[in-house]
Amino acid sequence: MKRKCVMILLVFSVSAFGWKKEAHFISLPFIEGAGLYSSIMVLEESSATSSKVPAAATVTLLVANAAVGAATAFGPQDWYPAMRTMHRFMGYGITVAALWMSIAAANDKNVKNPERNVSYVYTALSTVPIIMFSF
Repeated sequence: MKRKCVMILLVFSVSAFGWKKEAHFISLPFIEGAGLYSSIMVLEESSATSSKVPAAATVTLLVANAAVGAATAFGPQDWYPAMRTMHRFMGYGITVAALWMSIAAANDKNVKNPERNVSYVYTALSTVPIIMFSF
């Protein structure tokens, strides 16, 4: 039953949204998961305010952008232009916050290597939707 629902959802998303939005919906759990994991781990492991602030900013922007993204995708059509613009600018902000967090984590001796590496990967992954939707 679950497989049928997933297949129906994928077929619907391909026909209703096109390949870019489908790719965005598929990659979203990986990108956002890496962002949430690295942010939470930096918040947990760091004792420096200089690392905690960008991690908190990243988590906050991720949650806010998820809400705006959902409103963009599933809200009324007349919201779409304004919400899409807001979603895109928040995406830029998330990428800046991710870069800030990666730099702070690199300079924080309390943040362990695996979490540091995930923050680097997340910074790179956060640019994917911006690049993908620019072309």
